[in-house]
Amino acid sequence: MRVLGTAAGGGFPQWNCACSNCRDAREGNKALKPLLQSSLAITANDKDWYLINAGPDVHRQMESFAALHPGPGIRETPLAGVILTDAELDHTIGLLSLREGSCLTIFGTETVKECLQEDFPVIRMLKNYCSWEWQSLHPDFMKQVGDLGEGTIIVETVPVSRKPPLYAKLDKEDKSLDDLWEVGLVLHNEISGRSLAFFPTLVNITPEIEACLQKADILMVDGTFWSEDELVKMGAAKRDAGSMGHLPISGPSGIAEKLASYPAERKILIHINNSNPILRKDSLEREILERLGIEIAYDGMEVEV
Repeated sequence: MRVLGTAAGGGFPQWNCACSNCRDAREGNKALKPLLQSSLAITANDKDWYLINAGPDVHRQMESFAALHPGPGIRETPLAGVILTDAELDHTIGLLSLREGSCLTIFGTETVKECLQEDFPVIRMLKNYCSWEWQSLHPDFMKQVGDLGEGTIIVETVPVSRKPPLYAKLDKEDKSLDDLWEVGLVLHNEISGRSLAFFPTLVNITPEIEACLQKADILMVDGTFWSEDELVKMGAAKRDAGSMGHLPISGPSGIAEKLASYPAERKILIHINNSNPILRKDSLEREILERLGIEIAYDGMEVEV
């Protein structure tokens, strides 16, 4: 697994943000490193690669990683598909940049598919550019990704939230409560028998999510905000972390202490907002996480499961 991007929406530094982190990053402070928006690339056979989410940085991300470069044929690419955890713009807008690829498989829930046909009609917009195959993800069964004979990833879908993207919220108020907008993924390597739990957003830890985090060998989870009122205190937003769909890292209800209690061999935070003090390599907050055995993802990080 390769981390193609680590930051939350807007990347780091964020184009319209003048917080101390963004200012210092622009000025070349060595304690801070610019980051692309959150996305992963995964493979089980070093040949067929799948993106987990495709955001606006997808072109730069693929160019930054040689294993995703095209060839040897003129239009031959190792990119076999995209796995979507939700319908957020930060995770789907990159599909427009992949319109030249005619043999991709897109994985997502039926709710996400409907949204990408109606509210943000990517599927309809691209029908004359490419002929993608859609594979539905559902919590009641696991999905095989890749050919069994050449290495297989088994994707387990875990419900996270029924909160729609802001652009779809008003249109979806009359929808069923069963609509599943956000999911986490447990990626099982069928050969090694090991697994990675990937939850880029976490608004709470349900018993089902708890069970996955207890069993997975590697955890990669939501590290968006350090504190619940992070953006409110700096005057950057009126909504707190919870109302944006994220557990804070710190505090009694935060994710840091929970992560520290799980038996996984590695615990990694990803999807980090530009305001988060853990972006600073010399911060106290980062030191606290290191003492708890919690890592912070970075662009280019590689993990073998």
